[in-house]
Amino acid sequence: MALGFFDGVHLGHQSLLMQAKKIAEKNNLKFTAMTFDPHPNEVIKLEKDWRYITPLALKIERMAAIGVDKLFVIKFNLSFASLLPSDFIKQYVLGLQAKHLVVGFDFTFGKKAQGTADYLKKMSKNNPFDVTVISKQVHNGEKISSTIIRKIVRGGDVHLVPYYMGHHFEIKGVVYGSNRHKYEKRKNMEFQTENKYILPAPGVYRVEIKTWNKTCQGLFIRYGSNRKNDEISGQVIEMLKGGVVEEVTVKFLKQIPFESNSQCSTNFKEVIK
Repeated sequence: MALGFFDGVHLGHQSLLMQAKKIAEKNNLKFTAMTFDPHPNEVIKLEKDWRYITPLALKIERMAAIGVDKLFVIKFNLSFASLLPSDFIKQYVLGLQAKHLVVGFDFTFGKKAQGTADYLKKMSKNNPFDVTVISKQVHNGEKISSTIIRKIVRGGDVHLVPYYMGHHFEIKGVVYGSNRHKYEKRKNMEFQTENKYILPAPGVYRVEIKTWNKTCQGLFIRYGSNRKNDEISGQVIEMLKGGVVEEVTVKFLKQIPFESNSQCSTNFKEVIK
């Protein structure tokens, strides 16, 4: 069983999950994983507007694609946060009959994060489970982490994300067809994100837009707090003839740079006409 929050299911997480998969296959065990929802900061620090790289539904998708046989999603609340590390082991390791745990070097659990990878290894000596600890994964000397990915995305440097996630940053949302919002004379359509995704800095981005059966190139116009919803352009407009609402996936390729702040507003208006 792989343990972690796994927001982003980035390259560090993937290394951990693949190691757990190898151990499971070698020992003829189910490849399982345990994650938590919501993020601890929402519960402990009361950050109600906490944003995710991969909201739970997408995280489940990504982990299934890696080959996880069974995923345990534990509700993170104050009661769970107050568990002693020994009680966590009793309920969620021994209680689930886990035979081998795989965790990152910085994994913590239990009351006030008192449980650590070293604590798990110590406890395994007198219990029927083994522990493998995955070392730090780095890029350019920097730890691959959900924190650095959030920083990159929020800074608008979306072209750097594949070095940390193994693929481009994606979000899911809905676009509205022309009959609803009268977009017949416009090149852009209103885009509304689903779930609590982190979003890139305001600006214009080259993106790949995917519906359930088509893919096209386009632009994503990120307004930020100035407007309720952002906008999207591309052949997706032709895909949605008839004014239907459709779910799309937006893959961010790169931000369109501006030479200076003075040109920014002018170029921005030209792109979104």
